[in-house]
Amino acid sequence: MKRVTINDVALRSGVSKSTVSHVINQTRFVEEQTRLKVLQTIKDLNYRPSSIARSLVSQRTGTAGLLISDVGNPFYHEVILGVEDVALANDYSLFLCNTGYDLDRGMKFIHSLIDRSVDGILFMSSSMNVEMLDEVYRNNIKAVVLDWGGTDVSQLASTITIDFNTGICEAVQHLVSLGHTRIAFAGGPEGLWTANIRTQAFLNAISQCQPAVEGIVIPHGNLRIEGGYKAFDALSNLSPRPQAVIAANDLTALGLMWAARNAGFNLPRDLSIVGLDDIDLASRVTPALTTITLPRFEIGRLAMQELLALIREPEQTKSNHVVETYLTVRESTTAAPITV
Repeated sequence: MKRVTINDVALRSGVSKSTVSHVINQTRFVEEQTRLKVLQTIKDLNYRPSSIARSLVSQRTGTAGLLISDVGNPFYHEVILGVEDVALANDYSLFLCNTGYDLDRGMKFIHSLIDRSVDGILFMSSSMNVEMLDEVYRNNIKAVVLDWGGTDVSQLASTITIDFNTGICEAVQHLVSLGHTRIAFAGGPEGLWTANIRTQAFLNAISQCQPAVEGIVIPHGNLRIEGGYKAFDALSNLSPRPQAVIAANDLTALGLMWAARNAGFNLPRDLSIVGLDDIDLASRVTPALTTITLPRFEIGRLAMQELLALIREPEQTKSNHVVETYLTVRESTTAAPITV
């Protein structure tokens, strides 16, 4: 069956193709009677305008890129749903790009998205650098960056910053209230700036919230379950062993939990564990994971809303939003054991 074209709509409506185009794109005044007639014809013929043709008129493609670090990390599931929720409501399509924590791979995706003339790019990847943003900015593509740290990129993109300090401070205070005095932090890769931000937030919490508490950082994690296994091995070799551990993300916490159980630990009696992210699995494991919650769906929605604002109003000032974190207490934390 032949696809209905703008010519078919114009012929049935008794108007020119340009009039149909103006009705669809709202680019010029059309008399109300004619406009309604064209819209009814579009409905009767089930006509769907060509996105390519519309982009030639609007100078927009109705597409955006979404860069994430690890498609296998459940953290991104709710973020993607939030982005998609706003994108679909605004007739935008998404290109999902999985960088795998690889900067070269990320830059290849950037060049591919530029070649596809996307209207904007959401940087939700922990593995990125200023060169990527510069490349996007030079090609007049709008960008929103999640959780940027260090270099000021306010001239290049809008940013969404996660305040880890509040949630991690609440976690430390919670553990101290349970009698824990030696608290470890299972961090992420030392070269990853988002991991460094979380480690620093832990150190700030130890010094600012409870100066008398000893904090021990276990570095070189990978933000995956196997990283939690390695963190448990490192923690077990410490003397005296920490009574509680906060992980840089929930996957690391789950790896710690399962490694501890394999080693014969009774959880949480022998070791209290706190995660970070509040992925769906956190509330479903046994014991249910106490974790620092990020409103991931809302983060995704906010990111896409900010990107659309930049696309529609190119001259508007780039913004920065701060997203708070908070502690969700479940079953994986309890009073400190009398002896360790």
